[in-house]
Amino acid sequence: MAQKPSETFIRPAELWHDLGLKAGQTVVHLGSGPGFFLIPAAKLVGKTGMVIGVDIFASLLQDLEANVKREDSQAVIKTIRADIESPEGSTLPADSADWVLVANILHQSDPLKVIIEARRLVKADGFIAIIAWLRSATPLGPPLEDRVSKQDILKITEQLHLRLDREFSPSPYHFGLLLTRLSS
Repeated sequence: MAQKPSETFIRPAELWHDLGLKAGQTVVHLGSGPGFFLIPAAKLVGKTGMVIGVDIFASLLQDLEANVKREDSQAVIKTIRADIESPEGSTLPADSADWVLVANILHQSDPLKVIIEARRLVKADGFIAIIAWLRSATPLGPPLEDRVSKQDILKITEQLHLRLDREFSPSPYHFGLLLTRLSS
């Protein structure tokens, strides 16, 4: 029997666990939307950690804030309305995040500008996790012509002095890249 998309889609709690998110860490999700990845992250980082959702759309951040209240995670999750494609667009300090997540947004934004902001935010010993739609036909996702290839993202990350730590497969419809900063 074939799996339904809902059975094979990204499971954020499992994803964070597999990536190695730990208690006390800080996570910034650029293009967070309503918080699909953030509430599971908040549960892992606990009261000593911090999770920050950054999005340009006020309505999505309002949805995130409502979800946070339902889950009683207000002490851990913060939201910022900002344009992450602008220089220092998130308004957060440089080198402030153990983890920066960029998930499912590169097809609708300027990948170089978003990854520049992710690199600025991540600590020297931190990680950038990029999740993007495969550049092949899938039953879900944006139009194929809008998707960004893994090779194009890797060219950008090389240009920005980011090192590929490992690849991961968050779902049958996505690829994942775990990146670190190279020493200067």
